[in-house]
Amino acid sequence: MDELSKLIVRAQAGDQDAFGQIYRLFFERIYRYCQFNLGDKEKAQDVCQETFVRAWQSLDTFTIRKGGSFQAYLFKIAHNLIIDLSRKKKEFSLQDYDEPGTESLEELIVRQDNIESVKKAIFELDDKERQIIILRYFEDMTFSEIAKIIKVREGALRVRTHRVLKKLKEIVASQND
Repeated sequence: MDELSKLIVRAQAGDQDAFGQIYRLFFERIYRYCQFNLGDKEKAQDVCQETFVRAWQSLDTFTIRKGGSFQAYLFKIAHNLIIDLSRKKKEFSLQDYDEPGTESLEELIVRQDNIESVKKAIFELDDKERQIIILRYFEDMTFSEIAKIIKVREGALRVRTHRVLKKLKEIVASQND
């Protein structure tokens, strides 16, 4: 049994310290995911916090034997909360997370233009397509984990990802015309 599994078992037995360690392991990824999707730090903090509250409350329903990863379990909770929030008020914005390094001003401007083009293109995708791109390429999740989060078969997800990438490239290309 790996370390995370041991923490989960301890947390399921009511050990708050074990859940605190789980929280520290996953907080940054869940928060980044929420912030990317919501574009608002306060809303992202609220959704992130609610994700962990709900995970704690439903921890007894999570079993390692179901084949699901705990990371996918947390992302699924966050995903559902974000959907609920977006249904209440359909508002999306996106903030820059990239910090310039030692690039020249020209390189920075070109890169920034490219980033803006991709951001605009991502928001032209439908909700499920956008989630696929964010989870796969921003959160570096496996197809198996994403399939569990958005409830599609893994093979279908691979095909859909290929199609979404093609669509995204076409949107970016049309923006540059």
